[in-house]
Amino acid sequence: MLYVLLDEHPDGINAGGFANQMVESLSQAKIIDFPASYHNGAAGLSFADGHAEIKKWLDARTKPPPKYNNNLQLNVSSPNNLDMVWLAERTSSRVN
Repeated sequence: MLYVLLDEHPDGINAGGFANQMVESLSQAKIIDFPASYHNGAAGLSFADGHAEIKKWLDARTKPPPKYNNNLQLNVSSPNNLDMVWLAERTSSRVN
């Protein structure tokens, strides 16, 4: 199922949308926009079928602590980050 809305990290809000890389290989994983993690290391997501989830992020690189200064470096390499794979799998669906 695909997400429609999610919490974004407060220091990374730079536009009206949320971008993430469609991970093809774990070694090439990248964090373009950071999801929020202020729910004890988790973020809220709502999905197209109407359900919602709280996703606990596993990788420390996914959840930098908020400083509320809008100064978070975006579009960073994050190899082997399973959180980015999880997010990519719910961002869109593969067209074969």
